Amino acid sequence: MKILVFLPSYNDTLSAYKLALKLLQNNQVTKAVIVDDSDDPQCIKTAERIDRERIEVIQRKRSGKWTAWRLALDLASRYDGLIEVDSDVEIENFDRVITSLKDYDLVTAYQDIILPEAGIWRIIGIVYKRMHEEVKSDHRFNMGGQVTGLSKKAYTALTNYGLFNEPVAADDHVIALAAYVLHLKCTTVDCGLRIRLPSTLKEWIIYRSRHRGAIKWAEQYVGKKTGRIRETREASRSDFNSASAYFLRNLAKSLILFAPAILLLFAIGSILPIESQTKWSRLKSEKKIEPF
Repeated sequence: MKILVFLPSYNDTLSAYKLALKLLQNNQVTKAVIVDDSDDPQCIKTAERIDRERIEVIQRKRSGKWTAWRLALDLASRYDGLIEVDSDVEIENFDRVITSLKDYDLVTAYQDIILPEAGIWRIIGIVYKRMHEEVKSDHRFNMGGQVTGLSKKAYTALTNYGLFNEPVAADDHVIALAAYVLHLKCTTVDCGLRIRLPSTLKEWIIYRSRHRGAIKWAEQYVGKKTGRIRETREASRSDFNSASAYFLRNLAKSLILFAPAILLLFAIGSILPIESQTKWSRLKSEKKIEPF
């Protein structure tokens, strides 16, 4: 297989570069593309110094992740598969994603939560961690995430249905939901994907507000694009209800005393304006900028 990997990056250029080098160790990854929206001077310098023999760097004015997908889809026609990996994650067994693409059209990854150091943020992290562990143990398909692999059949189908012809919110969920509704073969693998959660009140509020309404929007968008409105609604609601049940069950199990405070944080995040899809605030806890 010839695989194209792309890494959307915003002020995470060095992390994206190091991750691209790691992913290229698999000989089926023919090329890595970093779509770099960085506006930090150090990150811009880093992007300019990257050896571009096997890693292409597309530097541009900040345009959002959905346009990064559009660029990647335009490049993907020459490859057997396309895999998106967020630049701010850790992944231990990337080979498992590629291996799964031989039998499946869409591959997502289970998440392992890296716990914040202390405070209520660590307690919230424990709830999320246990929730994701339960999803994994039940072998549930995870719609969306920080790693998304598409076979040529999958990205051709999504393109033919006009996905990404216009600005898309909740892009990962849109892709997974559309693939599921179109009866493509979908799976989720345990590839050692590790992600960090916010560790301050401001970051948690931003984190929650940027996701508010995203699933409903994705449901409406996919239904309209595929023409399978009822099937899309049923699949989306089933996934949302299951995720909510996992979360609430683990919230009740883990920290009854802190449950009201956590639910209040979610409520605050649900009434604030949603951040612009192309101007999301960078969470300081995601990555620290390092010299190249």
